[in-house]
Amino acid sequence: MIRFAPYYELRPWGGSRLVEELGRELPEGKIGESWELVELGSRHSRAVGGPHDGALIGELWRAGVLGGSAKGTFPFLLKWLDTDERLSVQVHPDEATVARLGAGAAKSEAWYVAHVDPTASLFVGHYPGLDPATLRLAATGGTIHKWLYEVRPRVGEMIYVPAGTLHAVGAGFLLLEVQQSSDTTYRVYDWGRLDAEGLPRTLHLDEACEAVKYDRFGAPKAQRGQLLCESFSLRALRMGQEIAAGALRVFVADSGAAKLVGAAGDEVLEYGDVVVAQESDGAVRLATGTALLVSEPLEHEDA
Repeated sequence: MIRFAPYYELRPWGGSRLVEELGRELPEGKIGESWELVELGSRHSRAVGGPHDGALIGELWRAGVLGGSAKGTFPFLLKWLDTDERLSVQVHPDEATVARLGAGAAKSEAWYVAHVDPTASLFVGHYPGLDPATLRLAATGGTIHKWLYEVRPRVGEMIYVPAGTLHAVGAGFLLLEVQQSSDTTYRVYDWGRLDAEGLPRTLHLDEACEAVKYDRFGAPKAQRGQLLCESFSLRALRMGQEIAAGALRVFVADSGAAKLVGAAGDEVLEYGDVVVAQESDGAVRLATGTALLVSEPLEHEDA
């Protein structure tokens, strides 16, 4: 099983849970995101320790070391989000929007709720009646949140946020986010927040008005146990469950310590740790604790 070095990203809304809950040693500043697995732009996860030390995740993926389809770029971006303030109201494009705009990359995503403060909320999905003119007016007038459903998820819930969905993560969350391998985000409203130079953060209203799926209103329904979509899959594992070789298998310790047992030996994970199984690990069993399994879409999985 292979571990990769994370990329820690400064964000104005970053909190302290990566340190307090996951025990990470972080650089200075507000760290809001830990990119655990990524092959995007200048960010290429690099293996740490073991015989593949220093190898890039894309090289291992396309060589078939990690199982799965082994085609193209590594199939998703996996990150931890730690929010001490509300994130911007934003939307991501789908393939059709990207084609119309001629820039960016499609991005659907999902959240697994690892920690939530008692009063924390997500803003996700819009009420009926929203259209481009109303969206622009609400965004510039600071009332866009009144068009969004406010939901209060529980620990262990999974929420799918398909491209074209208006959303904002509130303060008080530790979320595992899995998303298409894209960093295209159109910011609609940012609660009056200023950047490091004291200026309002850039908005992308023209692109956002193109990207929102106005006829797809309502809040997405939280799920437990598993979440399957066209871009990735997310599944909660029970102690004693065994996952066969063949598929891409990313394991995440989602609530505390966990131990995985494979053909090459045991792997002990602390809360928040991420490991990727190799084909040579054979069947991997979750011996103790709980974990999440992240993989390619269902058609690439070993059922």
